[in-house]
Amino acid sequence: MFNKKSKFEEKWGEPAWKIAERENVSTTNIHMRIRNYGTPWQRKKIPTPIEAKYGKTRQEIARELHLHPITIGLRMLHDGDVYNEHLKEKTHNRDIARTGIHWEDDPKHNFDRFWLMPEHPDYVKERAKADNFDVARQIAIAEDKLNRQKQVSKRIKRK
Repeated sequence: MFNKKSKFEEKWGEPAWKIAERENVSTTNIHMRIRNYGTPWQRKKIPTPIEAKYGKTRQEIARELHLHPITIGLRMLHDGDVYNEHLKEKTHNRDIARTGIHWEDDPKHNFDRFWLMPEHPDYVKERAKADNFDVARQIAIAEDKLNRQKQVSKRIKRK
């Protein structure tokens, strides 16, 4: 009886409610994206400076380097490079905060999504910016530093 596609579905390939359900937002939000950005696949007007430079969100880089997202933001603010490793750098908690919740489980740090959805035509090009950096080397440095910190904390607990 109701097999006719809506104008939205004809233009974008799927109904607004399916996109909204996948994004966990309202259909009004999807229609506002079209009004503001011209496409339902774009979440923000422009990328954050970290997304523009690295093709990743702050939380994705924080997980890679085993650092707190605030530390990543401070590195970008002060050095202009989130992969810059300082020996005397003060980092925010790597383990459990005073609230008893690790930052990855804290809802205030889990809102960050990439500014484009995978269906956007420029998504692959924007995500490819991550290939311009020697990320594997930086991850290895961060993991080594994390292992050294764990060894030190084990020695302290034994005493």
